[in-house]
Amino acid sequence: MRTRWKSFLWLAALAIVAFVVARCYFRTESYRYKLTFAVNTAEGVERGSSVTEATFWEVSFPEHGVMHKLHGEALYLDLGPGRRPLIALLTSQLHPIQAKNYGEYQKKIRWSRDAGPSDNLLTELYGPQSEDVLDDISRLARMRGAHRITPGDLPDLVTFVDIKDPKSVIDVDPNDLKATLGPDVSWNEITLESTDEPVTEGIEKKLTWLPAYNSKGATLDGSPYSSKNTVANILYPWDFYQND
Repeated sequence: MRTRWKSFLWLAALAIVAFVVARCYFRTESYRYKLTFAVNTAEGVERGSSVTEATFWEVSFPEHGVMHKLHGEALYLDLGPGRRPLIALLTSQLHPIQAKNYGEYQKKIRWSRDAGPSDNLLTELYGPQSEDVLDDISRLARMRGAHRITPGDLPDLVTFVDIKDPKSVIDVDPNDLKATLGPDVSWNEITLESTDEPVTEGIEKKLTWLPAYNSKGATLDGSPYSSKNTVANILYPWDFYQND
Protein backbone atom coordinates (compact mmCIF):
# COMPACT_ATOMS: atom_id res chain seq x y z
CA MET A 1 0.00 0.00 0.00
CA ARG A 2 2.83 2.36 0.92
CA THR A 3 4.54 1.69 -2.43
CA ARG A 4 1.36 2.51 -4.33
CA TRP A 5 0.97 5.73 -2.35
CA LYS A 6 4.56 6.78 -3.17
CA SER A 7 3.96 6.00 -6.83
CA PHE A 8 0.81 8.12 -6.77
CA LEU A 9 2.64 11.03 -5.17
CA TRP A 10 5.43 10.74 -7.72
CA LEU A 11 3.01 10.76 -10.65
CA ALA A 12 1.12 13.67 -9.12
CA ALA A 13 4.35 15.62 -8.77
CA LEU A 14 5.25 14.94 -12.39
CA ALA A 15 1.79 16.07 -13.49
CA ILE A 16 2.16 19.31 -11.55
CA VAL A 17 5.58 19.98 -13.04
CA ALA A 18 4.29 19.27 -16.55
CA PHE A 19 1.34 21.59 -15.96
CA VAL A 20 3.56 24.40 -14.66
CA VAL A 21 5.99 24.06 -17.57
CA ALA A 22 3.13 24.04 -20.05
CA ARG A 23 1.66 27.14 -18.44
CA CYS A 24 4.99 28.99 -18.20
CA TYR A 25 6.00 28.91 -21.84
CA PHE A 26 3.66 29.78 -24.66
CA ARG A 27 4.20 31.35 -28.07
CA THR A 28 7.69 32.16 -29.38
CA GLU A 29 8.60 34.52 -32.22
CA SER A 30 11.94 35.71 -33.56
CA TYR A 31 13.44 37.93 -36.22
CA ARG A 32 16.93 38.60 -37.53
CA TYR A 33 18.37 42.06 -37.92
CA LYS A 34 21.34 42.98 -40.11
CA LEU A 35 23.48 45.95 -39.13
CA THR A 36 25.78 47.23 -41.89
CA PHE A 37 28.58 49.80 -41.71
CA ALA A 38 30.25 51.66 -44.56
CA VAL A 39 33.17 53.75 -43.29
CA ASN A 40 35.34 56.22 -45.21
CA THR A 41 39.13 55.87 -44.93
CA ALA A 42 42.02 57.36 -46.90
CA GLU A 43 42.22 54.10 -48.87
CA GLY A 44 38.50 53.97 -49.70
CA VAL A 45 35.26 52.75 -48.16
CA GLU A 46 35.39 49.76 -45.81
CA ARG A 47 32.17 47.76 -45.40
CA GLY A 48 31.04 45.13 -42.93
CA SER A 49 27.85 43.70 -41.44
CA SER A 50 26.53 41.29 -38.85
CA VAL A 51 23.27 39.37 -38.51
CA THR A 52 21.76 38.73 -35.09
CA GLU A 53 18.63 36.80 -34.10
CA ALA A 54 16.36 38.21 -31.41
CA THR A 55 13.91 35.73 -29.89
CA PHE A 56 10.91 36.68 -27.76
CA TRP A 57 8.65 34.29 -25.85
CA GLU A 58 5.60 34.59 -23.66
CA VAL A 59 5.70 33.43 -20.03
CA SER A 60 3.12 33.31 -17.28
CA PHE A 61 5.22 32.31 -14.27
CA PRO A 62 6.05 33.92 -11.90
CA GLU A 63 3.96 36.50 -13.76
CA HIS A 64 2.69 37.09 -17.28
CA GLY A 65 5.08 38.82 -19.66
CA VAL A 66 7.50 38.50 -22.57
CA MET A 67 11.15 37.51 -22.24
CA HIS A 68 13.91 37.74 -24.84
CA LYS A 69 17.39 36.60 -25.79
CA LEU A 70 19.93 37.28 -28.53
CA HIS A 71 21.88 34.89 -30.73
CA GLY A 72 24.73 36.47 -32.62
CA GLU A 73 27.86 38.53 -32.30
CA ALA A 74 29.26 42.03 -32.53
CA LEU A 75 29.88 43.67 -35.89
CA TYR A 76 33.66 43.62 -36.41
CA LEU A 77 34.83 45.99 -39.15
CA ASP A 78 38.48 45.78 -40.17
CA LEU A 79 39.56 49.26 -41.32
CA GLY A 80 42.79 48.09 -42.91
CA PRO A 81 46.44 47.47 -42.04
CA GLY A 82 47.76 49.56 -39.18
CA ARG A 83 44.28 50.70 -38.12
CA ARG A 84 42.19 49.80 -35.12
CA PRO A 85 38.97 47.90 -35.91
CA LEU A 86 35.53 49.36 -35.35
CA ILE A 87 33.31 47.05 -33.28
CA ALA A 88 29.58 47.47 -32.67
CA LEU A 89 28.56 45.47 -29.61
CA LEU A 90 25.32 43.54 -29.19
CA THR A 91 24.46 45.71 -26.21
CA SER A 92 24.05 49.32 -25.13
CA GLN A 93 25.09 50.19 -21.59
CA LEU A 94 28.23 52.33 -21.60
CA HIS A 95 26.35 55.62 -21.81
CA PRO A 96 23.37 55.88 -19.41
CA ILE A 97 20.54 57.99 -20.80
CA GLN A 98 20.05 61.31 -19.04
CA ALA A 99 16.36 62.06 -18.52
CA LYS A 100 14.13 64.00 -16.12
CA ASN A 101 11.64 61.16 -15.72
CA TYR A 102 10.90 57.60 -16.84
CA GLY A 103 8.69 58.72 -19.73
CA GLU A 104 11.44 60.89 -21.17
CA TYR A 105 13.93 58.07 -20.61
CA GLN A 106 11.78 55.61 -22.59
CA LYS A 107 11.45 58.01 -25.52
CA LYS A 108 15.22 58.48 -25.75
CA ILE A 109 16.11 54.79 -26.07
CA ARG A 110 17.43 54.01 -29.57
CA TRP A 111 19.11 50.66 -28.93
CA SER A 112 17.98 48.46 -26.06
CA ARG A 113 20.35 47.31 -23.36
CA ASP A 114 20.21 43.63 -24.35
CA ALA A 115 17.51 42.99 -26.99
CA GLY A 116 18.75 44.78 -30.10
CA PRO A 117 17.07 47.79 -31.76
CA SER A 118 14.66 49.63 -29.49
CA ASP A 119 10.89 49.82 -29.96
CA ASN A 120 11.31 53.51 -30.79
CA LEU A 121 13.73 52.78 -33.63
CA LEU A 122 11.74 49.84 -34.98
CA THR A 123 8.55 51.90 -35.00
CA GLU A 124 10.22 54.63 -37.04
CA LEU A 125 11.58 52.13 -39.56
CA TYR A 126 8.70 49.66 -39.82
CA GLY A 127 5.58 51.48 -38.69
CA PRO A 128 3.43 51.63 -35.53
CA GLN A 129 3.46 48.68 -33.19
CA SER A 130 0.42 46.90 -31.82
CA GLU A 131 -0.24 45.97 -28.21
CA ASP A 132 0.88 42.40 -28.93
CA VAL A 133 4.70 42.22 -28.89
CA LEU A 134 4.84 38.79 -30.52
CA ASP A 135 2.55 39.87 -33.36
CA ASP A 136 4.94 42.74 -34.03
CA ILE A 137 7.96 40.42 -34.03
CA SER A 138 6.20 38.06 -36.46
CA ARG A 139 5.39 41.00 -38.77
CA LEU A 140 8.94 42.35 -38.50
CA ALA A 141 10.42 38.96 -39.45
CA ARG A 142 8.66 39.21 -42.83
CA MET A 143 9.78 42.76 -43.65
CA ARG A 144 12.60 43.36 -46.12
CA GLY A 145 14.69 46.29 -47.28
CA ALA A 146 17.59 48.23 -45.72
CA HIS A 147 16.92 51.47 -43.85
CA ARG A 148 19.45 54.18 -43.17
CA ILE A 149 19.97 54.98 -39.49
CA THR A 150 22.11 57.55 -37.67
CA PRO A 151 25.17 57.16 -35.42
CA GLY A 152 22.92 57.99 -32.48
CA ASP A 153 20.81 54.89 -33.20
CA LEU A 154 23.67 52.45 -32.65
CA PRO A 155 24.63 50.09 -29.83
CA ASP A 156 27.91 50.72 -28.00
CA LEU A 157 30.98 51.07 -30.22
CA VAL A 158 34.46 50.05 -29.07
CA THR A 159 37.93 49.35 -30.37
CA PHE A 160 41.21 48.07 -28.90
CA VAL A 161 44.59 49.73 -28.59
CA ASP A 162 45.97 46.18 -28.86
CA ILE A 163 43.51 43.68 -30.34
CA LYS A 164 45.24 40.88 -28.43
CA ASP A 165 44.74 42.59 -25.07
CA PRO A 166 41.10 42.78 -23.89
CA LYS A 167 42.08 45.25 -21.15
CA SER A 168 43.02 47.78 -23.85
CA VAL A 169 39.39 48.20 -24.96
CA ILE A 170 38.29 51.81 -25.43
CA ASP A 171 34.98 53.49 -26.12
CA VAL A 172 34.33 54.92 -29.60
CA ASP A 173 32.19 58.04 -29.92
CA PRO A 174 29.72 57.32 -32.77
CA ASN A 175 29.69 61.03 -33.63
CA ASP A 176 33.48 61.34 -33.69
CA LEU A 177 35.17 58.27 -35.19
CA LYS A 178 38.32 60.28 -35.85
CA ALA A 179 39.09 60.64 -32.16
CA THR A 180 39.89 56.94 -31.71
CA LEU A 181 40.18 55.52 -35.23
CA GLY A 182 42.21 58.12 -37.10
CA PRO A 183 41.85 61.58 -38.69
CA ASP A 184 40.66 60.26 -42.06
CA VAL A 185 37.95 57.94 -40.72
CA SER A 186 34.27 58.94 -41.00
CA TRP A 187 30.84 57.49 -41.64
CA ASN A 188 29.72 56.80 -45.18
CA GLU A 189 26.49 54.97 -44.40
CA ILE A 190 24.81 52.93 -41.65
CA THR A 191 21.85 50.65 -42.40
CA LEU A 192 19.60 48.30 -40.46
CA GLU A 193 17.26 45.72 -41.94
CA SER A 194 15.19 42.66 -41.11
CA THR A 195 16.61 39.64 -42.90
CA ASP A 196 16.54 35.86 -43.26
CA GLU A 197 20.32 35.63 -43.74
CA PRO A 198 22.31 33.27 -41.48
CA VAL A 199 23.41 34.52 -38.08
CA THR A 200 27.01 35.79 -38.20
CA GLU A 201 29.71 33.60 -36.66
CA GLY A 202 33.47 33.73 -36.21
CA ILE A 203 34.30 36.71 -34.02
CA GLU A 204 36.31 34.47 -31.67
CA LYS A 205 38.79 34.06 -34.55
CA LYS A 206 39.39 37.81 -34.47
CA LEU A 207 39.19 38.24 -30.68
CA THR A 208 40.95 35.01 -29.77
CA TRP A 209 40.76 35.66 -26.02
CA LEU A 210 36.94 35.70 -25.97
CA PRO A 211 36.31 31.96 -25.30
CA ALA A 212 38.62 31.91 -22.28
CA TYR A 213 36.99 34.98 -20.76
CA ASN A 214 33.54 33.59 -21.47
CA SER A 215 34.31 30.29 -19.73
CA LYS A 216 35.31 32.04 -16.51
CA GLY A 217 32.64 34.76 -16.67
CA ALA A 218 35.17 37.56 -16.31
CA THR A 219 34.99 41.18 -17.38
CA LEU A 220 37.50 42.33 -19.98
CA ASP A 221 39.93 43.41 -17.28
CA GLY A 222 39.85 39.88 -15.84
CA SER A 223 37.68 40.67 -12.82
CA PRO A 224 34.95 38.18 -11.78
CA TYR A 225 32.54 41.07 -11.26
CA SER A 226 31.95 44.63 -12.45
CA SER A 227 32.74 47.19 -9.75
CA LYS A 228 34.67 49.98 -11.51
CA ASN A 229 33.57 52.70 -13.88
CA THR A 230 35.94 51.64 -16.68
CA VAL A 231 35.07 50.20 -20.09
CA ALA A 232 37.17 47.08 -19.48
CA ASN A 233 35.43 46.42 -16.17
CA ILE A 234 31.90 47.07 -17.46
CA LEU A 235 32.05 44.84 -20.54
CA TYR A 236 31.75 41.03 -20.53
CA PRO A 237 32.20 38.50 -23.35
CA TRP A 238 28.42 38.37 -23.85
CA ASP A 239 28.51 42.00 -24.98
CA PHE A 240 30.48 40.62 -27.96
CA TYR A 241 28.72 37.34 -28.61
CA GLN A 242 25.77 35.30 -27.41
CA ASN A 243 25.31 31.84 -28.84
CA ASP A 244 23.20 29.95 -26.27
